[in-house]
Amino acid sequence: METRTLKVVLDYEDYKKYPFLREAINDIRLFGLTLEDIGNTPLGSELLRNAREKILTVIEKGQYPIHGDDYRTEVASFLTTLILLSEIGDDALNEKFATAFSKRIGAELSKEPIEKVLHVAINTLGWNISLDSNGDSLVYYKHYLQGVPEYTEEWKLVNRLLSKGFVRVPQEKFTRLVETGIKKYVLNLIEKTRIEESKIPESLYKTVEDIAATWTNLRRELVAYARSAYSGKKEDLFPPCIRSLLSELSSGKNLPHSARFTLASFLLSIGFSVDEVLEVFKVTPDFREDIARYQIEHIAGLRGSRTKYLPYKCENMRSYGLCRWKCENIRHPLQFFFRAARGRPPRVAEIQ
Repeated sequence: METRTLKVVLDYEDYKKYPFLREAINDIRLFGLTLEDIGNTPLGSELLRNAREKILTVIEKGQYPIHGDDYRTEVASFLTTLILLSEIGDDALNEKFATAFSKRIGAELSKEPIEKVLHVAINTLGWNISLDSNGDSLVYYKHYLQGVPEYTEEWKLVNRLLSKGFVRVPQEKFTRLVETGIKKYVLNLIEKTRIEESKIPESLYKTVEDIAATWTNLRRELVAYARSAYSGKKEDLFPPCIRSLLSELSSGKNLPHSARFTLASFLLSIGFSVDEVLEVFKVTPDFREDIARYQIEHIAGLRGSRTKYLPYKCENMRSYGLCRWKCENIRHPLQFFFRAARGRPPRVAEIQ
């Protein structure tokens, strides 16, 4: 198998755009910044402000911002966000942050030469991978599974070309694979960031409490909206595809697996507990609580690979025959809910 040699040179601009890079983090560590510095110096105050703003922007807008021109400040601010998120300790917030961060990185990587994307996958994510002479990426199957972006037929291993343990990924899809790998990498970084309580400065504690309060209030509000929508009081907050599936379920129809997965993953994503989702499915003709609970907990990321699954994108919903509507500027059912909850419900038209 002929492969191309990678020739990649990273500069400080790359460190600023990609603050999670192993090289960028190692560079910052040389400066010896400590928790005490973060809590008690002007530079530390700036890093805390930046990190706080990044997390709040993710919470309020679903976007990860990059500040200023100094790569060192950007990388150190990113590391500070990991500390804050670890101390807050909310899995849903970590998921939201990692998703927004990886999407920002994915958008930047999509503009880069394939060699640089490969460099990120190999040197930071630790994937065993090479570039074929025709431009396709050859990814070791275990690392491919770490980057599978969504629960769809297209990305399942059985639907990919596999040779000697390596999966062939076309160049136009490789960045998407790496984007999801970065999301899981960041979640792992947050999980590994553990600090002794006695060593946490007071100013950092105050920032943690401030962010946690904002997040808790938002979650409480969204869950209240979700429950109102489910009860029928504010059902227009749900996209038409979800309303239709709920209607079919309540009428006693035996939904296919794809529809059940969609409903469960949607409700879990907007704040329903496993028990609340289980209650929704009790009306199904073939309901068995032990099986249903196992499946819902698996979708919630509480079993198996510990991956929390999201609902299908609109395009996939239509391909499965679960959606016959076109919602303006919406590509995912969760987008519809969050926009409607903010008072900006999208326009909906039924596809003829």
